[in-house]
Amino acid sequence: ERTGHNLRVKFNPLALLLDASLEGEFDLVQRIIYEVDDPSKPNDEGITPLHNAVCAGHHHIVKFLLDFGVNVNAADSDGWTPLHCAASCNSVHLCKLLVESGAAIFASTISDIETAADKCEEMEEGYIQCSQFLYGVQEKLGVMNKGIVYALWDYEAQNNDELSFHEGDALTILRRKDDNETDWWWARLNDKEGYVPKNLLGLYPRIKP
Repeated sequence: ERTGHNLRVKFNPLALLLDASLEGEFDLVQRIIYEVDDPSKPNDEGITPLHNAVCAGHHHIVKFLLDFGVNVNAADSDGWTPLHCAASCNSVHLCKLLVESGAAIFASTISDIETAADKCEEMEEGYIQCSQFLYGVQEKLGVMNKGIVYALWDYEAQNNDELSFHEGDALTILRRKDDNETDWWWARLNDKEGYVPKNLLGLYPRIKP
């Protein structure tokens, strides 16, 4: 018979955290997270504890992980972020929570290049509310809050007409699209103006650890 001590040796803390997040074992999540070097670290498929908690609909664990400062925009091997997962479950409450914690609205999957809004399940309950919320956020980003958006990653300008920025910078969007560009928006940061990639922007800044 294996004792608890042997189990501790057998399982690494990240594996336990991934499992507890999926199973909804909140007490274990709260305990084990302090033994994990990086609670945003994924398994072999790119799945993080936050993905698991979102997919299983454990709101209290999702909130705890976000407040702890895990990476809200961690992407799995196909580019699915926790926001994509919440959308595929039509969970408007989790979508709101993730957006308010700095989720990237325009992050796209790799294989089918879809944003979270595209992942809402039409045949399932909650589709209309979830879809309206996410497409609404896509339309409002760079318009509401006087056009202020937040950089979710650092970006180094590649061309003269682009802006460099750091994660957490507040940018003002002056123009969301023009004849040439839809994926790059014209923005101002301090006294400079230039193009910024919209998929690196959020309605809110990320919660830091």
